[in-house]
Amino acid sequence: MRFSKPLARNPWPHDMAITVEDHPFPLNLLLFVRQAWQLEVDADIPKLLPLPARGNSKAPDSASLPEWGTRWQTAWDRAWTWYQIADSSRPEYPTQESMRQMQETMRQVMQPGQPLHPSVPPLWTADYDWDGIDQDAFNAWDQSLAPKILTDVERQNLSSLIPAWESGMDTVIVLPYAGYFAQRISRRHLAVSASTRNNPESYRQALQTAWAG
Repeated sequence: MRFSKPLARNPWPHDMAITVEDHPFPLNLLLFVRQAWQLEVDADIPKLLPLPARGNSKAPDSASLPEWGTRWQTAWDRAWTWYQIADSSRPEYPTQESMRQMQETMRQVMQPGQPLHPSVPPLWTADYDWDGIDQDAFNAWDQSLAPKILTDVERQNLSSLIPAWESGMDTVIVLPYAGYFAQRISRRHLAVSASTRNNPESYRQALQTAWAG
């Protein structure tokens, strides 16, 4: 979801563009794996809302559960580090040549053990495929997280959004967490829970926290 154009009687700055990642697939997949496999990892993650049904998901026998926990933690850390790397990458107007290059980049990055690329977020399945993941169960949960209707909470909170944008923030990442959660993870990126963004007062607090540092 991307907001950029001001509306009538709405003081949206003409040059302000805000991207809302309200369905971050790479992070959602990692959250599902952790919950479905019941991994004990050193990650301060709030309770998921809604909780996914695991279906037939089970950690593969190719490694011990602690080893899968270690691999998951590495993937989780890489997923957040990627936003730091993406900070310096600005999307350009796509051309036929740039699209061809991106397709080639995607093929390369989707191979196991590849370094982080600023234009392509890392995926758990690039290293481990869908082994041990009930795709039907994941898809059902993942689809339940997609917003049913567009919201105008960004426009409702312009007094807090504009200072956050002026501080460098231009992307909001919405995670399926219960309760209040807000964390500025890079200069451009603010992560919030869906519960936070769906509550105007909580969202205002999150945006104010972002631009206040």
